[in-house]
Amino acid sequence: MFCFLKPGALFFALGIAVSAFSQVKVSSRITQAIDDRDTAQLRGTVHPLLQHATDQGRMDGGIQLESVSLTFKRTAAQEAAVEKLLAEQQNPKSGNYHKWLTPEQYADRFGLSTADLDKVVSWLQSEGFTVNRVARGRTQVWFTGSVSQIETVFRTEMHRYIVNGENHFAHSTELAVPAALADVVLGVHGLSDFRPRAKAHIRKLSPEEVKANFTSNITGNHFVAPDDFATIYDVKALYTAGFDGTGVRIAVAGQSAINTSDIDAFRSASGLPARTAANFTVTLVPNSGTSTVVTGDVGESSLDLEWAEGVAKGASETFVYVGNSNTMSVFDAFLYAIDNNIAPVISMSYGNCEQNLPSSFLTILQQETQKANLQGQTISAASGDFGAADCDSSSKLPAQGGIAVDVPGALPYVTSVGGTSFSGDLSSPGTYWSATNNGNNGSALQYIPESAWNDTTAVNALSASGGGASTLFSKPSWQTGTGVPSDGKRDVPDVALAADPNHDGYLLCATDSGATPPVPPCSNGFRDSSGNLNVAGGTSFGAPTFSGIVAILNQKTGSKQGNVNPTLYALAASTASAFHDITSGSNIVPCGAGTKDCPTTGTAQYGFNAGPGYDLVTGLGSIDAAVLANNWSSGNPTAPAFDLFGSLVTIATPGGTGTSTIAVTGRNGYSGSVSFTCTAPASAFISCSISGSPLVLSSSTTSGTVTLTINTSHAALEPAGIPFWFTSGGGLLAGVFLIAIPSSRRRWRVALALVTVALIVAAVGCGGSSSSTPKGSGSGTPVGSYTVAVNATDGTTSQTTNVSVAVQ
Repeated sequence: MFCFLKPGALFFALGIAVSAFSQVKVSSRITQAIDDRDTAQLRGTVHPLLQHATDQGRMDGGIQLESVSLTFKRTAAQEAAVEKLLAEQQNPKSGNYHKWLTPEQYADRFGLSTADLDKVVSWLQSEGFTVNRVARGRTQVWFTGSVSQIETVFRTEMHRYIVNGENHFAHSTELAVPAALADVVLGVHGLSDFRPRAKAHIRKLSPEEVKANFTSNITGNHFVAPDDFATIYDVKALYTAGFDGTGVRIAVAGQSAINTSDIDAFRSASGLPARTAANFTVTLVPNSGTSTVVTGDVGESSLDLEWAEGVAKGASETFVYVGNSNTMSVFDAFLYAIDNNIAPVISMSYGNCEQNLPSSFLTILQQETQKANLQGQTISAASGDFGAADCDSSSKLPAQGGIAVDVPGALPYVTSVGGTSFSGDLSSPGTYWSATNNGNNGSALQYIPESAWNDTTAVNALSASGGGASTLFSKPSWQTGTGVPSDGKRDVPDVALAADPNHDGYLLCATDSGATPPVPPCSNGFRDSSGNLNVAGGTSFGAPTFSGIVAILNQKTGSKQGNVNPTLYALAASTASAFHDITSGSNIVPCGAGTKDCPTTGTAQYGFNAGPGYDLVTGLGSIDAAVLANNWSSGNPTAPAFDLFGSLVTIATPGGTGTSTIAVTGRNGYSGSVSFTCTAPASAFISCSISGSPLVLSSSTTSGTVTLTINTSHAALEPAGIPFWFTSGGGLLAGVFLIAIPSSRRRWRVALALVTVALIVAAVGCGGSSSSTPKGSGSGTPVGSYTVAVNATDGTTSQTTNVSVAVQ
């Protein structure tokens, strides 16, 4: 006869075994020998640009590829712990508030174990590779080898291609690693030579175009020096109060060597402190080739360094860059600045659209920018200069690549900076600009009203503030407020600053590498020996200038800030005067008929309009630096409101249930009745419910909790004739067999014995032959990490917190 097993008894008995085993700390995730005869494919490693490439055949197998890297993935439990700690570090009520990690502390909590790292290094060396270095966070290992070695070990072919008229190389198929490393390796980086392009729009103006007073040329345009920026965006009030970034370091990432004489000339022309060994250092990423000045990139690096210091004039700078190795780019410099915790503020003016980067590399960037935030590092990045068409390979019209946003700015752990254009001075320049320059070459008188930057029509090329919705990253809980789309996606930019190269562009000093011989800039103030000026624009300026503001903020608060985005959005709700709301203009650009995302009816164009509150062109708006800093309040705005925080949930097995205590805290005299709802990923067979709602807060009851219950599913079981060893007699036989297996580890013998007991208990009394098989394919919750959104509202104010769920 059939005996229906009691699931509770079975899971209880198995739970004893699992619980006993889990008390033993497992230091190694690589549990079997690394054997390259048994491999597993890595997904998302082929470069997307190869979809439209012309294959030119195999590469020479003898070519050496320097600084290829393996990046390691985190476990589901580590992922959940990272999200929890990130939230706690930004929550003033948490004991972990602003308690930042060192790279070594990160390694011990979230990196690969030293034992596993030793195994990976030994394996690479056994394959003939030269191991160059290991990340301080134990997240990567770099090595050098030949093309033929790469092809053999990673089961691929290295080919040459023509992409958009340019010669490139990359691996042609998805990579593979030994199966023993399948759950450890996230991706392999450094097997192609695609470099992101510089975004700066630099133009040279001759004396015929510029009057003696260069803040006003014959067309009525003006140019921005650091003193002007400080006036327009209210940084001078912070200078007056004694805050200029002193004691704070800013890291700038680049992919070209620089001419330090340009930096010196800019500092002199701007009235900034002279460059010294203490306030300016240069770091060439190890094994990245020879330091080389690269045309097109040297100007980008120069402006980033000049303008970060131009705003935070007391700060120190470290320029982190790569040499001429064709497999390394500014992304490697960026990651080096994170892994080595070089500075609390990082400026990144380069990027690429999400669709143009391998998915495995995007995950690498996600992990590393999370690590940066955990270390207290604030990252600012340009939103892009092609409007809504970030994937286009050139500025040529019409746009062809579809609607897209720029990475790393699209990552929730990075502040994306868009672009504006000064519009208030068009009709009355005398209201905003003095007729003469002061001793620091500044002439701006006050804040100048702005519109969204979009010169696309004027210059007949893509030239506009980048912005839109991510196709990969979900909306963070902190991204709320007036105008924020209810799209469930990470929206960019977060803020915006002046970017128009054609109206009130920025002054800079950058040697024209294309001239023969090169003409040194700024030999007479901002002029070169021929009287020319270098004027530029683009969102490239937003990253370093915002970094300068953050450096001053760090000095004023006496603390690193990590991810500043949560506080930016909170301040927009509580202290609107910290931002200049940009309500006019757009980043709409014309698109080619029949191309991706281009409308089939109406005008062939796409993009977004600026509007009240947040918008997908200028974000929250531009910044009043003094108001921002004076109301920062350590991430705790002054307006009455409430905060949410949910603890992570770990569920031991699919089919289990977990709970999270959602803590609600009123601040600044908040009172109201708060109701809660939750949203779970139904596609993963996860459901949720909340008890204790609504929660009433008042001046006397300032906090409370509700309980979030999360249910997962396991595949339904039905009797179907199981093997004989699941019966009572067979269970005993199986137990004897398992116990008899020799083992060098005592804990395995204990665990197997307990599992055997569990099977016997579950099967006792069941005679005959029966089995249990899954009912329906894919009806259970897969092992992995998930997010459950909890929304709280009092009818006027809404807050959302994402609860991380790890199903093991």
